[in-house]
Amino acid sequence: MTISADPAVPSRPLPRPRRSPEARPAVSPRDRAVLLAVAAGRATVSSDPGGALLIDGQPCSDQFAGRRLVRAGLMRLVAEPPGRPSTTVLTAAAIALLGLPISV
Repeated sequence: MTISADPAVPSRPLPRPRRSPEARPAVSPRDRAVLLAVAAGRATVSSDPGGALLIDGQPCSDQFAGRRLVRAGLMRLVAEPPGRPSTTVLTAAAIALLGLPISV
């Protein structure tokens, strides 16, 4: 489809519509690695006020990865008793995105 208001002016193609970010979340290789750690049961979120993402008990080098993946709907937290790290689990969207043979 082209735009042509005046026949003397050359027409140009319409830009493609952008897909919404919610249509399919883009994940970086680092995010994919974090999601695989969550799937393996190796990730938790500390009980500190900042709620740092821990992998194998060590802080994740990307301090925003946990919050970013929760906001994207790829990971959720399971509440634990006060003072204990929260467990993390994948959502159905993350399982489908990674193509894992598991179900929620």
